[in-house]
Amino acid sequence: MKINTNHLITRLAVAAAVVFSISSCKKDNDDDLTLNSKLSFVNTVEGSTAQDVYINDLKVNTSAVAYSNVVTDVSTAAGSKTVSFKNQGSTTVSAEANVTAEMNSSHTAFLVKQANGNLAVKLYANDNTEASGKAKVRFINVAPLLNNTINVLTTAGSNLISSLLFTTASTYQTIDANTSLNVTVSGSAEVTTIAGSELQAGKIYTIWFDSSSATKARYHIVVQK
Repeated sequence: MKINTNHLITRLAVAAAVVFSISSCKKDNDDDLTLNSKLSFVNTVEGSTAQDVYINDLKVNTSAVAYSNVVTDVSTAAGSKTVSFKNQGSTTVSAEANVTAEMNSSHTAFLVKQANGNLAVKLYANDNTEASGKAKVRFINVAPLLNNTINVLTTAGSNLISSLLFTTASTYQTIDANTSLNVTVSGSAEVTTIAGSELQAGKIYTIWFDSSSATKARYHIVVQK
């Protein structure tokens, strides 16, 4: 039987290309499916050395994370892992925590100074579901110097949260855009005002509090989405 070798080689080449293409697509899809969780990192410790942040042994920041700075939406595989903060350029761990990242989940890891002065990592689940035409916000108390809990009201007097304890996160609240907020510490007459211009429709925010005194909160805004 006579075989046309040119046609045979061409067919084999095409078949090999198809197989390679299918394999490549499968690998790309597997990668997309694997990196389906998000982790963000916040340094809330005033006076701390700028930090490098790690998921297991992989450094995930390009610039060191100084006080009040954020690394957002690092893609990672679902499953158990260790997240850690380390002083910039050092192998010494400032604080770390074990995390179970669920499929399609989003979390933020906060480096926090505890009341005893030790550093710790606190992990909070994010809700990234937008509220059409509204601003969506949650509040986190990471202020070890405050002598009492935190309260948040609109400047019109509507209560959003009350008695927010240290290292506690509130539930997400939906508010009108451009709503100004007043923040107080229980038992204190001092007020911190968050301008309504900082809260826009269609955005999701985490507002975290620290302080430089025992009776007045200071706020920081992270735009989640």
